[in-house]
Amino acid sequence: MAYCTACGSPRVPLVAKSTNLAGKASIIGGGLTRVFGWIVLSGGVAMGLAMLGILQAIFPAGFAGWLVGLPIIFFSALFGILLLRSGRTLEGAGVAEQRDTHASAIFSLAERNANTLTSAQVASAIGVSQARADELLTELAKTQPDYVTLEVDDAGAMYYRVSARGLARIQSFDQRLRVAQSEPEPAAASEPQREALRTRG
Repeated sequence: MAYCTACGSPRVPLVAKSTNLAGKASIIGGGLTRVFGWIVLSGGVAMGLAMLGILQAIFPAGFAGWLVGLPIIFFSALFGILLLRSGRTLEGAGVAEQRDTHASAIFSLAERNANTLTSAQVASAIGVSQARADELLTELAKTQPDYVTLEVDDAGAMYYRVSARGLARIQSFDQRLRVAQSEPEPAAASEPQREALRTRG
């Protein structure tokens, strides 16, 4: 089930990104792909070596073992390595999506909480452990020090001051920059047009 970060009520998972579902499909799929890759790699190489040894033992003067065993070993190693690399890439994409979704949820939560948050509040809102929530907040404080800062109150308790408006300004600026870069430059006026303008002047 997907849950709203603000109120905690269940909602339809496909309406928007959910903090407890984001990236999980890619992470799980990447892990399974890597497991299958290890099975193909180890099992194929072991089978190839076994065939090589058996056939060479039966036909010690021939090359039957090499002709059968080497292709099995080669293709098993090739497909196994490809599966391992694909699984690692897929898993990394899932981790990045999960991290970005959690960061967005933290800024949204801060906007509803007077721009102050604790790791316990974040952990409860996005469904992670308090240690993981503290890691996320610390990472944001390092990468975006202008908008996330660690502070201590009079009682000695630590909390994070998060500026959701600051992040919104960055996103708005980036959007305006992309639009400006995509707009074509005005074409230069032709010589007859310039002559006509001078005549009118």
